[in-house]
Amino acid sequence: MSVSANKKSVYCAGPLFTEKEREEMLELAIAFEKAGFETFLPQRDGLELTRYSNIIIDKGVDETTALNLLSRAIFALDVYQVVVACDAVAVNLNGRVPDEGAVTEAALAWCANKIVVAYKADSRSVFMGRDNPLVLGLFDFRLCETIPDLIEVMVNAFEHSPAPKRRAENRGSQIKTYLELGAQIWEALRTPLGEEKVAQMLCRNFFEVTDVNSQLFEDSSKEINSMLLEGFVRGQR
Repeated sequence: MSVSANKKSVYCAGPLFTEKEREEMLELAIAFEKAGFETFLPQRDGLELTRYSNIIIDKGVDETTALNLLSRAIFALDVYQVVVACDAVAVNLNGRVPDEGAVTEAALAWCANKIVVAYKADSRSVFMGRDNPLVLGLFDFRLCETIPDLIEVMVNAFEHSPAPKRRAENRGSQIKTYLELGAQIWEALRTPLGEEKVAQMLCRNFFEVTDVNSQLFEDSSKEINSMLLEGFVRGQR
């Protein structure tokens, strides 16, 4: 399994503050490289705050100024890599909570119409066995549980990805759909028995979709919350 000769570049986002975290991120990058991708791994290819701040301080800049300058430089480099240099972002969500920098990078990539996929082998979560919906939404509510699965999803994403212009149009349509959904939910919540009305709305659209897509019932006990939302969104298209 590999990508085409025209190598695609993947930004590897995730926690990198402990030795174990850095080892896992390096493993992730190496797996992508073996599959034929180029990678940007911040801990290896970017600016490391402590090391570079010492270099700046050695040039006569005070510590506070050095840290401020370097923070701006790290932000600029990482935004450039996510938005311009890399074709996709792979996010490691392992941890008690997702790394805040990785979530920011995923959101930047999502807004820039890039391919964004996520991997999580950690069973810890915050909402009844599920992760924060605002994080999951960046990955279309689907997470890979192993690195090989993540590689496969990324390869397939590139193989079936439309041209950049069309991908931007698709993301625009996706945003429009969520805005319409949000508006309808908000209007329903402002009415008497609003929560009940929202539940009925979601279930009605879910069952309309599953009547013609019976495979959505598979493993429903595990994925019911995700499926309800996906079913409603599809029902609005």
